[in-house]
Amino acid sequence: MQVSREFKGIFLASISATFWGISGAVAQTLFDTTDINSIWLTGIRMLGAGIALLLVSLLTHVDLWSIWRQPRDLLQIVAYTLLGLMPVQFTYFLAVEASNAATGTILQFMGPVFIALWMLVAHRQLPTRAEGLAIICALLGSFLLVTHGNPQTLVISVWALIWGLLSGVSSATNTLLPTKLLTKYDPMTVNTWSMLLGGILFNIVQPVWSIHIPLTMLNISKLTFVVLFGTLLAFLFFLQSLQYIRPTVVSLLDAFEPLSATIIAVVLLGVSFGWLDILGSVLIISTVFILAIGQGPNDRTAENFKQP
Repeated sequence: MQVSREFKGIFLASISATFWGISGAVAQTLFDTTDINSIWLTGIRMLGAGIALLLVSLLTHVDLWSIWRQPRDLLQIVAYTLLGLMPVQFTYFLAVEASNAATGTILQFMGPVFIALWMLVAHRQLPTRAEGLAIICALLGSFLLVTHGNPQTLVISVWALIWGLLSGVSSATNTLLPTKLLTKYDPMTVNTWSMLLGGILFNIVQPVWSIHIPLTMLNISKLTFVVLFGTLLAFLFFLQSLQYIRPTVVSLLDAFEPLSATIIAVVLLGVSFGWLDILGSVLIISTVFILAIGQGPNDRTAENFKQP
């Protein structure tokens, strides 16, 4: 019975991370073949996922309304949306749009390292041995990924590097900001309202009808995958997996996200990935293993909803 529960948790966590990774590759094909941009796609993703989370919450009797009686908590939802959830969704797609799904996903994986750096700067909390090693691996991996070992050249565009690093930073803020809220409310409550608010704000900037794309079965399928599988189901499977396995195990299985994005980008989308790219990627991804084994501050729990 215990083995069965662990297998179920590992399966759900792996599928969740894989869905997040594949959605980045699907987004890349949309950017390459249509007039869709990052603002529009992020708005559709957040609004669609927010509506779906609202329906799921109502059907499963999640308490969505008590937070509305606490104005201070609502302000925290707004702060989390503006500084956490919206930036992590938007900068990730900008990084993919400026480079490719593999590079964008891997650079976003530096989020746990930025959390460790934040703890050092804001709380005067010196890095543990595991955190120090993770920071070194992340910096070296990023250096190899973006320069191929030559500090005088960039093998990706400057904007791809900027958006990729900001994606990592916003991944960290997305993890840190809702901490207090999630001690009082269900993760579904927090993320439902945050997704809806973010989706509405993005659609105010660029409404869904402002970009016309061919409504082919392929394009509709891609958009459906990004919203349904790459956001809603990925999140629900992630939450479900935590009922069966420890958060540290889930964080290790997060490696399926950049792995799936890279495999699809290289095999199906023709993205070139040399041995230095692979080495840099492995170093960055290894930070999650190092921090998880060392019980770092980045252990993924139900409070963390990214992605990516």
